[in-house]
Amino acid sequence: MKKILAIAAFIAALVPAFALAQGGPPLVTDDPGTPEDGHWEINLASIYARSHDRRDLALPDADINYGLGGHIQLKLDVPWAWSRDGDEPWKSGLGATQVGVKWRFLDEEQSGVDMSTYPQFTWNPRSSSANRGITSRDKEFFLPVEVSKEIGGVGLDAELGRNFIQNQPDEWELGGIVAPKCTDRIECLLEVHETWGSGVHQTLVNLGARLKLGERTTLLGAVGREFGTSSDDQRHLLVYLGIQLLL
Repeated sequence: MKKILAIAAFIAALVPAFALAQGGPPLVTDDPGTPEDGHWEINLASIYARSHDRRDLALPDADINYGLGGHIQLKLDVPWAWSRDGDEPWKSGLGATQVGVKWRFLDEEQSGVDMSTYPQFTWNPRSSSANRGITSRDKEFFLPVEVSKEIGGVGLDAELGRNFIQNQPDEWELGGIVAPKCTDRIECLLEVHETWGSGVHQTLVNLGARLKLGERTTLLGAVGREFGTSSDDQRHLLVYLGIQLLL
């Protein structure tokens, strides 16, 4: 708990130093924002991860979100997963599916801060993918809180949550995002996202950008690496490339 409070206080202290940030794809950390009422936000992407002796690829990854009432977001994320261990051939199958509901219960206009909670449940709809080693067998339930605030055009997004994992030790996750406006069309992104539990920890450092192609179309990209406890699961490379459609 002391570690959680110390990191949270550190992020809060940085708020005046950064430009307005926005979470979600292509980053891991999310923010309190939701789609407009009755509108869709669809992120179609390819996500590649390389660890010590394994390659994982989600192609395509369909992250589908719907805005309800202006403060609620419904989420469905369905990937087609590919994996390769060592020199073995690539295997593919339906990946771990995720559903979630985000509720923004505070608005900056009335409360001085945007804040939300975003419970998400992940499971394997097809046991064959787990049987072949493409995905994990374990179900997960992530319960986070997101917060963002703007002060004179300057702000920060942060997310803190607990991930409950079936048959595995639970984990804490904490992320922060900085997103300076590089040009009129390009938003630059810097993310630091930490995961820890049971004496192990990983810190993901992500660099990315959002390129505005049109009023409702944005190109998304990010590349990152994890630092921390040495393990076979540590991601030495994480790459996200996709497109966001607002409908």
